[in-house]
Amino acid sequence: MADESHLNLLRQGVSVWNQWRQAHGHVTPNFVGVNLSHIDLSHADLEAADLSGSNWSGDDFSGANLRSANLSGSNLTGAQMAGDDLTEAELRGANLIGANLSGADLTDANLIGANLIGIDLRDANLTNAVLRSANLRYAKLQRANLTNTDFTDAILSGATLTDAILAGVELAGAETSHTKFPQANTVSYSGAQVDRPSY
Repeated sequence: MADESHLNLLRQGVSVWNQWRQAHGHVTPNFVGVNLSHIDLSHADLEAADLSGSNWSGDDFSGANLRSANLSGSNLTGAQMAGDDLTEAELRGANLIGANLSGADLTDANLIGANLIGIDLRDANLTNAVLRSANLRYAKLQRANLTNTDFTDAILSGATLTDAILAGVELAGAETSHTKFPQANTVSYSGAQVDRPSY
């Protein structure tokens, strides 16, 4: 259950919320199971907050600090999260269909089993992120840093990875039909043979 006092503060606006966080940095914000769709949370300080199992669909998180936040099982469909700090965030099983995370930092983030259909991850940093069994169908990953990213058993069909950094990427068991990879022909990553379509 969410903490009602935290909810009341957040509803007063990001400025009020961030001032409270500065004064109460030792408190872990609790928004478990809330329904706060289509609100403006741009530049909100939600570091290490528990936002699991909640509905944040259509919210504007642009420039927010979500470092180490728990968003497991949350609905973030269509959320605006461009440029967000999601370092070490927990997004296991989250729904991010059509969300905008362009330029976001997802270093060491956990996105196991997340629904990322049509997500915008252009220019994002996913170094060491874990996306096992995630659905990235039609995802935009142009120029993303995918160094040591784990896509084991993920669905990447129709995704675009042109100009992405793929050093050490893990694609074992991944579905890559019609995926656009950098360069041409075929490539092998961590033992997975990937056929690149011509385009």
